[in-house]
Amino acid sequence: MNLPEQKKKNIWVAVIVIVGLIALSNQALTMKDPENTYPKRIKRALRLFFNPAENKLEEHLIGKGIDCENPADLYREAAAATVVLKTEEGLGAGVFIGPELIVTAKHVVDSPKVTANLPNVLDDNLARPGRSIPVEQVIPVDGLDLAFIKTRGRSSNWLLLETGIPKDSELMVVGHPNGKYYSLQKGRIKKKGRIEKTPFIFFKDNEVFFGNSGGTIVSCEGRLVGVVSMMSDYDNNLLKQGIGINARTIAQYAGKKGLPLPSGSKSMDTEPTIR
Repeated sequence: MNLPEQKKKNIWVAVIVIVGLIALSNQALTMKDPENTYPKRIKRALRLFFNPAENKLEEHLIGKGIDCENPADLYREAAAATVVLKTEEGLGAGVFIGPELIVTAKHVVDSPKVTANLPNVLDDNLARPGRSIPVEQVIPVDGLDLAFIKTRGRSSNWLLLETGIPKDSELMVVGHPNGKYYSLQKGRIKKKGRIEKTPFIFFKDNEVFFGNSGGTIVSCEGRLVGVVSMMSDYDNNLLKQGIGINARTIAQYAGKKGLPLPSGSKSMDTEPTIR
């Protein structure tokens, strides 16, 4: 074998090794940090290249490909109603559905002590955890990954429930994946008809991490369509899907537990008050 042929062979071997290492690294990311696999990083970079962001919040919204008409306003409204829930075992999210009522996934608050923190909503960046609000009572639902929290204090920010079928399939999910507080993700409803037939909402184009549980699933119209429960078939890119408890079921069990829900519009102009 002459020198040029040996050089070509060495180059091809090097290329194959590099491609293999990249593939292995990307495979590891699909398990540990699936939001940051190389294809998703490339997609985010392209979105931002063709549609540059003016601030950090827009960077998140554009990078995640949120398709709602006013995504920045939608995020601020969803984040303003979302709380950080902590126990000795870990953290999760919950969402106000009334001035003194939070809904979450039951496994998030399956602990003797639960603390809740209100959000600090920023105009040009992701929200951050703010001051605490006292938890008065945790009310679990038997046989379902659903719980309510009554607070000893009022929040002026809550989301109304979408108890029917949302007009479109686009969703925004707000939670605290892996401790990244008030992160937002894109989602799409999978098989809308199952919302009427089961307690669940199934969604795709989304990853559920530790810290997402209990998180806000909101429609482009700004109504709560569910709270995050879990992800099924996590290690199968073709079959995996997010699963949440849908708003119809939330409203049903709130009624059974004697927990009144507000109707109509709400104000977002005043600070939460603590009794």
